[in-house]
Amino acid sequence: MQNPSSPEQQGHDEQLDKLRTLILGQENHLVTDSVKKEARKIVADVLSEALHDRQQGDGSVNKVLQPLVEESVEQSVAHNSERLVSSLYPLVGSLVRKSVSAFLADFMEKTNELLENSLTYKGLKWRIKAWQAGVSYAQYAASQTFVYRVEHVFLIHRETGLLLNAIDVNNTGKSDADLISSMLTAINDFVGDSFTANEDGLKEQLQSVSTDNFNLLIKPGPSAIVVAAVIGTPPQKLNDQLQLTLENIHRLFIDELKSFEGDNQPFDNAENLLRDCLLSQQKDEEVANKKPVFAWVLVLIASIYAAISIFDWYQHNQLTLQLAKLSHQPGIIINQISINDDNQVVLEALRDPDAVNINDWLQNNAFDTSQFLINEYQFRSLEPEILLSRALRLLSPYPTINHKWENDALKLSGSLDVINKEQLINKLSYSGFVVGKNLFANDIKSIPLAPRLNTNTTKQQLFNQLIGRISAIQLNFTIASDEVSPQMQLALRRLYQYIQQLELLATELNINFGLLVMGSSDISGVKAANDQLSIKRAQNTASLLENLGVNRDKIYVTGLGQIDITDVKDAARKVMFNIIFVSKNNSEEINTAL
Repeated sequence: MQNPSSPEQQGHDEQLDKLRTLILGQENHLVTDSVKKEARKIVADVLSEALHDRQQGDGSVNKVLQPLVEESVEQSVAHNSERLVSSLYPLVGSLVRKSVSAFLADFMEKTNELLENSLTYKGLKWRIKAWQAGVSYAQYAASQTFVYRVEHVFLIHRETGLLLNAIDVNNTGKSDADLISSMLTAINDFVGDSFTANEDGLKEQLQSVSTDNFNLLIKPGPSAIVVAAVIGTPPQKLNDQLQLTLENIHRLFIDELKSFEGDNQPFDNAENLLRDCLLSQQKDEEVANKKPVFAWVLVLIASIYAAISIFDWYQHNQLTLQLAKLSHQPGIIINQISINDDNQVVLEALRDPDAVNINDWLQNNAFDTSQFLINEYQFRSLEPEILLSRALRLLSPYPTINHKWENDALKLSGSLDVINKEQLINKLSYSGFVVGKNLFANDIKSIPLAPRLNTNTTKQQLFNQLIGRISAIQLNFTIASDEVSPQMQLALRRLYQYIQQLELLATELNINFGLLVMGSSDISGVKAANDQLSIKRAQNTASLLENLGVNRDKIYVTGLGQIDITDVKDAARKVMFNIIFVSKNNSEEINTAL
């Protein structure tokens, strides 16, 4: 193939220019102007055929149009992204599925190749050889796998020695390409300056350079040089391809090469031409020779380990599912299930004393209790089943008391003396029952005390205890509010039961008593308004007590106004209670208790 920039071609072009001048004369612009007027029509008639013929001839149309199309698409995406998304949306799902399938297939192929080359005897041998040669395993493996493979291709400006473009088989970038091009240019100049010229008077040019890892093939042209770094022994067809690529570059970029002043951006589109030089030929090797014994051993070990892990997980999961039924038992909460080094099941649980025994439950459900290590912690459950079980245990010493369990509430009836009634209610209160909420004992009738308890001293002690409990009750109000909340009403029901018991004891002790209801407020706001608010709180409380059954004649209501006491003045929004009593035996003795 003739070089378009050879001296013979240049001389031919000059002769054609002289011939045109002789034929057309000095007025040749008239002809060119006429042609320009019809140029669009002329080109339009033959454009498709010309592009087809040129592509069939040397394939350069694709190489020229591809960078232009890529740049146009890039600009279209940047400025009309929404329109492109709308147009491509129906294809996205299919494209994603195909891309994922291709990725998985490529991943499996690369993984298989890695196992074959890394975990076989041959792979280990290659690693040792690569280490001895001082090269990377990838380079050594490529040299043993391929007859030849082009790793890098460089396009260098011949006059300046500057790098115009470079590509490599792994697309790892051009980190050392500039340095390599400079070194090659320097070596080439050294050879040309150091040795005699040939018969045509041209300087000697390097055609190849051999290194420990690569053979460098150098194809010089009038304005540019193409260099290929090859692993293995390059064939003649690689030289032919380099020559063809060099000629195409000179034909397509002749103006850019002549006007080059250091900016290599115009040569970015030459990448497709250079990529045609990335040729390779793999060595023929029978698949039967590849026996990744180590890989299969590792796969077998991994499979056994995975099977054991899955079996252990399955057993632990089944055990957890079975023991989860224990959590459904009232009063039992499973915190953790694990297996210790002795292969025992460690069971950590919270258990109410009135709940089912964990060992008994395990035996009843066909578990081997010797395989369990139980760490049990006590807590108080408020589940209705546990409350009922607890109430039955507490009621067992009181045969005269009847019970009824309705709507998760305990209703008591029967007869009991004052002291035992008070003790029973206290026990139930300490066990999770709240008077007026899930405990109702108004139907218990009071009977005379037992002879051993029917003494004035005992009665007086009980009377004083009840006064202390009444005085300990306080209602806490929110800021600027006189409304008695439902929680406060529960406390008032308890207060009413204390007063009922107090009336029985007062009758037996021949004592008159009255209930003081005292409202108060904090120091925030206006004092006059706080005084009115304190009395209003006391009045609302007294009205509710009267509705419960407390005799209004026994209630005295007063407002204390603002409570200005250090450390409590900000929380003095209260209603407090006090009992004032007088013995009928000595009407002059009046007692109060807080």
